[in-house]
Amino acid sequence: MKLKCIHGFFIFGETKVGQVSDFMSLTGLSLVPWRDAYTFQHISSAPNFSLFGKTILDIPAISTFEGEPWEVFESNGLVYNFVLDLVVPIQSVTQDVVIRPAGNRYISNGLILPGSLTDEGQRVRDYSAWFSRDTLRWLYSEISYV
Repeated sequence: MKLKCIHGFFIFGETKVGQVSDFMSLTGLSLVPWRDAYTFQHISSAPNFSLFGKTILDIPAISTFEGEPWEVFESNGLVYNFVLDLVVPIQSVTQDVVIRPAGNRYISNGLILPGSLTDEGQRVRDYSAWFSRDTLRWLYSEISYV
């Protein structure tokens, strides 16, 4: 299964039939269809605009913006916290994450929470990843930081 975390917004895609079901069984996290892919239920209705002072998935917007949901998240400094099942300000995430090089990819224990802090003090913003059912590991690439 492939995954894009873009500014704290998650998009999952199957590369083989049944991967979404396997992912949900193994992680306990639920995904729902979204466009031609899958995402978490809580952010599946994320708007493509924000108005200053109005709420975006229960968080007040700090900017007026129109674009894709992940662009709205970025404009307002938000990410989806799948542990809490809430949209939160990226700066409020205090979880540490260990990311290690593995050839031309990176590995980490489990799914990285956007906003997590690395050993070097960098805050994770975006990444691409692949989940291997065979190894039960996430392989990461294109990790970017705030």
